[in-house]
Amino acid sequence: MNKKYLIRFLKAKHRGAYTLLTEIYSEVISEVGPAMALDIIHDDLLKEAGEEIPLNYTSLAHAIKKYKRKTKANAKSNSGKWEFLDAHELTEKQLGPGKFKLPHSEAGKGKEGKSKAS
Repeated sequence: MNKKYLIRFLKAKHRGAYTLLTEIYSEVISEVGPAMALDIIHDDLLKEAGEEIPLNYTSLAHAIKKYKRKTKANAKSNSGKWEFLDAHELTEKQLGPGKFKLPHSEAGKGKEGKSKAS
């Protein structure tokens, strides 16, 4: 997206301007904190527009928090998907269908489990 349209959108104070700002500068936002991101974005927009563009720290911080929450939720939902495989698709590390291993329990190995002959 061209930054001149973003600048015009910010000057008009439309709703969702900071959400759009966080999506455009997502690489900057994910690497640094909100205060430093505000300075970097402000300098970049100042260089592009040639004039002062007022940015509100609180609005940007809320938009960053919302953006990070949204991207974190998307990452969780994609990583936790179930994978259903047939028997011939299983790797060597996996057991065949209907077979399972029980974990070794530590029960009976404590003081009560030792013989009294020793």
